[in-house]
Amino acid sequence: MKIVGHIEIHNRSLSSLNIPGKGRSQWSSLAIGKQPGTEAELFIVHQSAQNKLGTKYKVKKNIEQIFTRFVNEGKATIRFKYPPHDICIKCDSLQLKPFLQTLKLGLEETVPTKTLKLSNITCTSKVPPIPKTKLVVLSKAAYPALEGFPRTLQILKINYAEQKRFDTKILRLQKLKVLDLSHNDLTSLPEELGTLSLDCLCLSHNKFGETPAQDPRWNWISGFRLAKSLEVLDLSHNELKLLPKQISKLKKLVILKIERNQLSQLPPGLGNLSNLRSLVCGHNRLCYLPGSIKRLHLDSIDLASNSFESVINMRNANNLGVPSLVECAARKVINCRIFYSPEIIPRTLVFYLDNAHYCVCGSACFEMFMRKYVQLQLNHIANTVTLSQDVDTVVPTDAFYCSHKCVNM
Repeated sequence: MKIVGHIEIHNRSLSSLNIPGKGRSQWSSLAIGKQPGTEAELFIVHQSAQNKLGTKYKVKKNIEQIFTRFVNEGKATIRFKYPPHDICIKCDSLQLKPFLQTLKLGLEETVPTKTLKLSNITCTSKVPPIPKTKLVVLSKAAYPALEGFPRTLQILKINYAEQKRFDTKILRLQKLKVLDLSHNDLTSLPEELGTLSLDCLCLSHNKFGETPAQDPRWNWISGFRLAKSLEVLDLSHNELKLLPKQISKLKKLVILKIERNQLSQLPPGLGNLSNLRSLVCGHNRLCYLPGSIKRLHLDSIDLASNSFESVINMRNANNLGVPSLVECAARKVINCRIFYSPEIIPRTLVFYLDNAHYCVCGSACFEMFMRKYVQLQLNHIANTVTLSQDVDTVVPTDAFYCSHKCVNM
């Protein structure tokens, strides 16, 4: 049995003498097995590029303790009595768990000797190279059309490659955390992108403005995994006229960049992004902000070069009344954060739920609401406010109220 990962050797005898005994983590391999022979001892062999012959550690009556608290994260430590070394392992948990199980069976002498011949699995073989975790493509000629992408990638940047269509091979990269597709000619993304657990998605300098905000091609935003993981979204420089309302489902979002578009309004559910800390939407055509934004606590907000209208020119509306059973059920689904998708309920209901208005209290409303435009002091929701010169920090907001109680708050 052999595993490959980041292995670190810690010499405890040096630590007792106040000498740093912690070795540097290096990409290497660990193998467990026996030398050929009927009475052969069980060994663990540590092999690296610098030490190709490997270092052997006797197993029987020589293991003091095995630390497996973080084994689900691919981490474990094997403590030997002699030499007084701690082998700290960091690798794929799918490799680590069988390795530790084999070690346990070897100690119990329940594994046939033939299956653990050390000469068959180590020493003569080379340590595999470190998996590639980052790839940067800066031109169309450098695009790996034939080779594809390593499955171990965590960061993928494809810029200035003149991409007009999303490469579906990216969907196979289940370890991907950062995807940068800026400076291309993309107009849409597949719905399957929502199955990736991305932390950062950069889509600036593309042509997503050609896809209307109500188009199903924006459904990738509400993907179950993406909505739970995405922290940074950059949609700047895309000639967007409206933002899709699904953005309010990105509960983990911390930074939203939508500057230099043609936005005249923002989604009413923007205030539901409770983790949002930075909102960059300068150089647009915003006339007002959604009333739900009052619930945010931002570090910074950039609204430079926007033309906010006067509240005097805006009309109020009062549709408060007894909500229908459909609206009562829809409010409950939204307020209880019940997951829904076209695979569970009809698409007409999904469309109905996605087009909810949001009260200043955070509750959803659909047909029964009061709507009026009120002034908001931006310094009350953000520590740093960026505006054009001679522009007041008080801006109009389009506020919805789900009940008379909220109106009187």
